[in-house]
Amino acid sequence: MKKKMIIGILSAAILITVCCTVYVVSGNSTRTQELLAYLETKGYTASEIRKVTVKHSFVNLLLGYAEWSGYAEFEDEIGILYHYSFRERISQGGFSGYAEVYGNLDKDDLLDNLKHLER
Repeated sequence: MKKKMIIGILSAAILITVCCTVYVVSGNSTRTQELLAYLETKGYTASEIRKVTVKHSFVNLLLGYAEWSGYAEFEDEIGILYHYSFRERISQGGFSGYAEVYGNLDKDDLLDNLKHLER
Protein backbone atom coordinates (compact mmCIF):
# COMPACT_ATOMS: atom_id res chain seq x y z
CA MET A 1 0.00 0.00 0.00
CA LYS A 2 2.82 2.38 0.87
CA LYS A 3 4.53 1.73 -2.50
CA LYS A 4 1.32 2.49 -4.41
CA MET A 5 0.90 5.78 -2.57
CA ILE A 6 4.48 6.84 -3.30
CA ILE A 7 4.13 5.85 -6.96
CA GLY A 8 0.83 7.76 -7.18
CA ILE A 9 2.35 10.92 -5.67
CA LEU A 10 5.42 10.72 -7.94
CA SER A 11 3.21 10.12 -10.99
CA ALA A 12 1.05 13.13 -10.12
CA ALA A 13 4.15 15.31 -9.60
CA ILE A 14 5.61 14.24 -12.94
CA LEU A 15 2.29 14.84 -14.73
CA ILE A 16 1.95 18.33 -13.22
CA THR A 17 5.55 19.17 -14.15
CA VAL A 18 5.06 18.02 -17.75
CA CYS A 19 1.77 19.95 -18.08
CA CYS A 20 3.31 23.14 -16.67
CA THR A 21 6.31 22.82 -18.98
CA VAL A 22 4.10 22.36 -22.05
CA TYR A 23 1.97 25.35 -20.98
CA VAL A 24 4.99 27.63 -20.54
CA VAL A 25 6.77 26.55 -23.73
CA SER A 26 3.69 26.90 -25.92
CA GLY A 27 2.70 30.13 -24.17
CA ASN A 28 6.15 31.64 -24.71
CA SER A 29 5.90 30.99 -28.42
CA THR A 30 2.40 32.45 -28.62
CA ARG A 31 3.25 35.53 -26.54
CA THR A 32 6.40 36.17 -28.55
CA GLN A 33 4.34 36.25 -31.74
CA GLU A 34 1.76 38.50 -30.07
CA LEU A 35 4.46 40.94 -28.93
CA LEU A 36 6.02 41.04 -32.40
CA ALA A 37 2.58 41.72 -33.91
CA TYR A 38 1.98 44.46 -31.32
CA LEU A 39 5.32 46.09 -32.17
CA GLU A 40 4.41 45.93 -35.87
CA THR A 41 1.17 47.81 -35.13
CA LYS A 42 3.34 50.47 -33.50
CA GLY A 43 5.24 50.85 -36.80
CA TYR A 44 8.37 48.78 -36.12
CA THR A 45 9.79 46.37 -38.68
CA ALA A 46 11.57 43.11 -37.91
CA SER A 47 14.90 44.68 -38.88
CA GLU A 48 14.48 47.38 -36.21
CA ILE A 49 13.93 44.84 -33.43
CA ARG A 50 17.11 43.26 -32.09
CA LYS A 51 15.59 40.80 -29.62
CA VAL A 52 12.23 39.88 -28.12
CA THR A 53 11.98 37.62 -25.09
CA VAL A 54 8.99 36.49 -23.08
CA LYS A 55 8.99 35.11 -19.55
CA HIS A 56 6.35 33.40 -17.45
CA SER A 57 5.94 33.44 -13.68
CA PHE A 58 3.53 31.24 -11.72
CA VAL A 59 4.39 33.32 -8.63
CA ASN A 60 3.17 36.50 -10.38
CA LEU A 61 -0.06 34.70 -11.19
CA LEU A 62 -0.56 33.80 -7.53
CA LEU A 63 0.24 37.36 -6.41
CA GLY A 64 -2.15 38.97 -8.88
CA TYR A 65 0.43 40.36 -11.30
CA ALA A 66 0.64 39.62 -15.02
CA GLU A 67 1.83 36.05 -15.45
CA TRP A 68 3.56 36.88 -18.76
CA SER A 69 6.19 39.59 -19.27
CA GLY A 70 7.82 40.57 -22.53
CA TYR A 71 11.02 42.42 -23.26
CA ALA A 72 12.10 44.11 -26.48
CA GLU A 73 15.51 45.47 -27.42
CA PHE A 74 15.83 47.64 -30.52
CA GLU A 75 18.77 47.88 -32.91
CA ASP A 76 19.19 51.63 -32.38
CA GLU A 77 19.16 51.35 -28.56
CA ILE A 78 21.25 48.31 -27.71
CA GLY A 79 21.37 47.82 -23.98
CA ILE A 80 17.91 49.27 -23.25
CA LEU A 81 15.10 46.76 -22.60
CA TYR A 82 11.51 47.89 -22.89
CA HIS A 83 9.13 45.93 -20.66
CA TYR A 84 5.66 44.78 -21.76
CA SER A 85 2.96 43.03 -19.77
CA PHE A 86 0.24 40.75 -21.08
CA ARG A 87 -3.08 41.24 -19.34
CA GLU A 88 -6.24 41.87 -21.31
CA ARG A 89 -4.00 43.64 -23.81
CA ILE A 90 -0.29 44.26 -24.25
CA SER A 91 1.03 47.42 -22.64
CA GLN A 92 4.47 48.86 -22.16
CA GLY A 93 5.45 49.04 -18.51
CA GLY A 94 8.75 50.86 -18.64
CA PHE A 95 12.37 50.24 -19.46
CA SER A 96 15.67 49.20 -17.96
CA GLY A 97 19.19 49.09 -19.20
CA TYR A 98 22.75 50.18 -18.96
CA ALA A 99 23.52 53.69 -17.77
CA GLU A 100 26.45 53.82 -20.21
CA VAL A 101 24.06 53.92 -23.16
CA TYR A 102 23.06 57.50 -22.39
CA GLY A 103 25.61 58.52 -19.79
CA ASN A 104 24.73 60.61 -16.77
CA LEU A 105 21.55 62.33 -17.84
CA ASP A 106 18.94 63.59 -15.45
CA LYS A 107 15.52 61.91 -15.56
CA ASP A 108 13.81 64.37 -17.93
CA ASP A 109 16.68 64.34 -20.44
CA LEU A 110 16.81 60.54 -20.33
CA LEU A 111 13.07 60.25 -21.00
CA ASP A 112 13.43 62.66 -23.94
CA ASN A 113 16.22 60.52 -25.45
CA LEU A 114 14.46 57.15 -25.24
CA LYS A 115 13.21 56.53 -28.76
CA HIS A 116 10.78 53.70 -28.16
CA LEU A 117 9.11 54.76 -24.92
CA GLU A 118 5.34 54.87 -25.35
CA ARG A 119 3.95 58.12 -24.00
